[in-house]
Amino acid sequence: MPFTSSGQDRLPRTVRAVAVGRSVSFLGDEVALLAMAFRAKAELGHFGVAAILIAGAVPLLVLAPFAGLLVDRVRTRPLLVLVTIAQAGICVALAWSPSVLLVPLIALLACGTAVSSPAWQALVPSLVSTSQLPRAIGMLQSFVACAGLAGPFLGGFLVATYGFHVPLLVDAVSFVALAAIPLVLRIDRVPAGAADGGFSMREAFAGVRVVLRHPVIRSLLALLTLFVLALGVINVVEIYFITTALHAGPRGYGLLGLCFGGGMLVAASLSGRIAARFPRPERPFVVGCTVLCLGIGGFGLTTQLWQAAALLMVVGAANAIVNVNASVMITTSCTDDIRGRVFSAIQGTVSAAQILALAAGGLLLLAVAPRSIIVAGALVSAATLCATIVPVLRAGAARREAPDDDDARKLTSEVLPA
Repeated sequence: MPFTSSGQDRLPRTVRAVAVGRSVSFLGDEVALLAMAFRAKAELGHFGVAAILIAGAVPLLVLAPFAGLLVDRVRTRPLLVLVTIAQAGICVALAWSPSVLLVPLIALLACGTAVSSPAWQALVPSLVSTSQLPRAIGMLQSFVACAGLAGPFLGGFLVATYGFHVPLLVDAVSFVALAAIPLVLRIDRVPAGAADGGFSMREAFAGVRVVLRHPVIRSLLALLTLFVLALGVINVVEIYFITTALHAGPRGYGLLGLCFGGGMLVAASLSGRIAARFPRPERPFVVGCTVLCLGIGGFGLTTQLWQAAALLMVVGAANAIVNVNASVMITTSCTDDIRGRVFSAIQGTVSAAQILALAAGGLLLLAVAPRSIIVAGALVSAATLCATIVPVLRAGAARREAPDDDDARKLTSEVLPA
């Protein structure tokens, strides 16, 4: 669907509606996740929480090639509506399911996410111009950041007041609201490969081949994967660091989470202005990565809560800048006919990193102090940045000299079957 707006700088109302709908759905997911974590801890024992987290991540990895091909072969509107309504039904089933079905149903819910997430990511670029893309992605991230700030508080209140059932029903309602957006606004993406109808194994893994062959996407994914590993491990150990090294309680932990989310919100809301000031997205991306490494390392060396709060606000802002500009570079580095498979391949790789981070965080805590783990994570991220920064900057310079999308189109023609 072509983009429309009343002015060059004004985002289409469809993008604002998608941002609101996805943030509402993310809020429902946060509420449901908290409820499921408490229920898993109570009913599944010591490894219950890890089990549901892994169940939510594994389908994103295993189904990535096939979900991406589905996104690149089927019209987006009916696909999103059917998948999202199915997820709403799974949430209702989760609300009254026995403990033995908890993990399988969460895995089934994640199967829907494996399809819907790349479908939304591929849809948004078709609603805006290339110049509007940073603002559109920044708006989506700022709304999600707001939901992330409100989710734990609302989830805790609902679990404490109503138990496990109501939070999952709230999530089901949020899925229904999200499914209504493509229907009411009649937004759609008809993939360039929809007429082909091919579902071969070679086509399914075409997104993986693009990721491996494209210098920009390959370097970005290597960097982001190492960042996810480092940040994921830190997420596991940070509660021990905050309560032991910083001597903070639950309120202090909540304050630090608020600072991180607040930094993300501010930076994401300013992404349009940052893009106008720095039109080459690889530059703010590299700056954001550098600040992220320094901020994480500084956080690991703090001894006072106020120091940690200030640094985590900076880390949150840098994280938003990295995410927005990475999304812009990935979107503009591949053509529409393979975009769903590229996003799915990236999503699967990141999910694998998250699973490894969960396991690594728990194992490292057995032998290494939390402060050392955090500082080591920052050093690993910095080393990865040094190893991948040159291809990213070099490709950005090459893009200035080449017509838009020529490189992406050439690479796609080499990877896709004739």
